[in-house]
Amino acid sequence: MSAPSRATKGQTLPLSLIAHVISFVDDVGDIARMTRTCRLMYYMTLPVLYERVTLRSYPETRYVDGRPEGYGSGSPFVMGLTGLASGNSAALVKEFTVAGAWSEPGIDEYSKGKIPDSTILLGIALRAAMDRMTHLRSLVWNLDSKPTKSIYLGLAARPTLTSLSLHYPQIRSPRPIVVIPPMPNLRRLRVSDIDPLCYPDDISLLIFHAKQLEDLRIQWSPRMRQEAEPSINLRSIFGKCLEAGYKPKLKHLGLQNFYGPNTGDLKDVFEPACIESADFIEVFGGTYNRPTTIWVDETWKNIPDAAYFENYKRHRVSEPAPEHAKILAMFSGLREMYMISNKSPDRDMKWEFNSPMTVVNTPATPVHTPSAFEEKQAYTTCRLYLQALTVNHGQTLTKLLLSDQWPLSGSQIGEIVSKCPNLEQVGFALAKDAGEVMSILSPFFAKLIAVRILANANSVELLAEPGIAGLMDGTRTEPLYWRCLNQRVRWCGIGDAIFRIEKAVQLPDADGNMEWFNHVTLATLEEVQHLEVWRLDKLEL
Repeated sequence: MSAPSRATKGQTLPLSLIAHVISFVDDVGDIARMTRTCRLMYYMTLPVLYERVTLRSYPETRYVDGRPEGYGSGSPFVMGLTGLASGNSAALVKEFTVAGAWSEPGIDEYSKGKIPDSTILLGIALRAAMDRMTHLRSLVWNLDSKPTKSIYLGLAARPTLTSLSLHYPQIRSPRPIVVIPPMPNLRRLRVSDIDPLCYPDDISLLIFHAKQLEDLRIQWSPRMRQEAEPSINLRSIFGKCLEAGYKPKLKHLGLQNFYGPNTGDLKDVFEPACIESADFIEVFGGTYNRPTTIWVDETWKNIPDAAYFENYKRHRVSEPAPEHAKILAMFSGLREMYMISNKSPDRDMKWEFNSPMTVVNTPATPVHTPSAFEEKQAYTTCRLYLQALTVNHGQTLTKLLLSDQWPLSGSQIGEIVSKCPNLEQVGFALAKDAGEVMSILSPFFAKLIAVRILANANSVELLAEPGIAGLMDGTRTEPLYWRCLNQRVRWCGIGDAIFRIEKAVQLPDADGNMEWFNHVTLATLEEVQHLEVWRLDKLEL
């Protein structure tokens, strides 16, 4: 890293170039080793090493080479916290994360009106460390112990803090509920596992004073929807804003696992002209909701007045409903629409609608047979969504993921092709015999780079074809080629299988004529995480 003794000073690498090279190193271990190579690299890589710090506490003692971690001192969590609180590296930290399990001996003291000493001491140590983080921009709290009031006050004193993520523990023991103080410069706020029985802190004042807040994601505990307990409402979160008549100018809003009656407050918790995207996951019920939640979910069937969504571009939902489709028909300009396939393990699957064409019946897997009314309801819901999306948003849609409960016919696929010319990624289920139509219409998806055929009985039949089956089980010895249907498509998903489609080459067909074919190979789920039709198909905010 330094010039040879006979070389001129100008031959030394510029510091800006060294910093640029270091920026491509992601592994923390590699960065730590670079700091030990020479004095120059120490000063250049140390800020990168401490830019993102994660401290994880484990409930059990872990062993390394037969000795417990921290042998001769304390646990790695405590020693890392000590180094931040007493050393000079805390000023380099920009993103700080605490996670894991924090044992609270004397937890029964909460019931006596006293906070355990271990919790108070943890708060003191973390506050001492964060007071030295003069450039702290982001805090992620994933410990199974709530932050103390002193920690919140320390965060409120950090003018550089722009992102806060809080994960509340699911412990039902009496404990103080802290009103989180204002953090005026906050831009992103994420709060997870809110449960009124577990004493979550009050975030209403925080939201009201965060005038620069752009990204708000709130996840309630799934327990309330599972047990049909409507013990919450939006006023507990946005009460201060509603009382003052203030609408946060959010660019993104995410709600998950909300279960409460419609009191007409949702339209007042964000400014329609500012919102750019929204995620509503397991919140308002839909066509396939549980019978136990139907009475509360029915209150959300009232369609609000039409709002002017000037910048609304991306929408993600997990529970389709005819009323939601009618709302989509009230505005235009949507670019991305994702309908999450229901993968929640806690759902009572006997109440889920499954079309006879979307389920593979096996003796070990009993399937709820839909009634004629359920089939008609699913068909009507699908038709309403397709009409709203193609008519109102067809010219702007670039990414579309439909429900796996809706096997599309050839005419429905043709409608998407003709009215959505700018689609780059698309995902839907195929009806019986729609595969041939899809092959015919594929060249008309001019900008398509990824297509995903969602899992149902028809996708199983496609995967059972000899060429694909041999590629998947490894028995195929010769390369697999598909006849070229579209020059731009590079990824194809069929059920859980993912295929990489390489550029077309000319090869002789069975009759000896030269045709264009694509070489097809298997790909992994990690390789398609840059594509939203796979990455965003999950029940997470």
